[in-house]
Amino acid sequence: MQTLGLSGESRRSDGRLKSIFWPTVENAWDVNYLGQQGFWICVIVAAIQLASAALSAAAFSTNPILLVSYVIAALVFLVGGMGVREASWPAAAMVFSLALTGLLYIMAMGKFPGILSIFAAGVLLSNVRAAFLASEWKPAGEGEDKPTRFNETLVDKFVDQMPAKLWPRMQHYFFAVGAAVLALELIGVGAVVWHRLSGLVVAPHP
Repeated sequence: MQTLGLSGESRRSDGRLKSIFWPTVENAWDVNYLGQQGFWICVIVAAIQLASAALSAAAFSTNPILLVSYVIAALVFLVGGMGVREASWPAAAMVFSLALTGLLYIMAMGKFPGILSIFAAGVLLSNVRAAFLASEWKPAGEGEDKPTRFNETLVDKFVDQMPAKLWPRMQHYFFAVGAAVLALELIGVGAVVWHRLSGLVVAPHP
């Protein structure tokens, strides 16, 4: 976990498992750790989206629209992770909503979602709680001690510096694109449900 920037400060309130599934915030170290953790969770989901795009591109019957949708989804999750790193609970709610609609689409197709997909959605839901608690936390005083955002290694630049620089500039684009993707996914779910329900209607005999 250290190589991912989750060095595990001794002043944190929760253990790693609790911080993933039921996080709490009592100090600045909790805020920093949960921001890093949420960012990496979104990065992993984005990587899965890109892997899906690569598998789709390698298939003989590649659908260009599907390929583009995977890439856009990956970018949305990545930028959303920057928002989570900066304690934006609306960003966390957006990425969870996208994951949830993905599950709904699978179920609308008459399939059961994979355990990994359900687990990822659950962790992203926990991310919403973590980001909300982090956004609401206020230090007791201006001079209160807090963890340092490092800028030494590539990982430090990726998880500590990049979100702080890019999120303020990209958040409006993120919510606009994220809302559009979410709307399209919901339309897709509705279309599949309508198609399946229409197929259940028995045509009257002549």
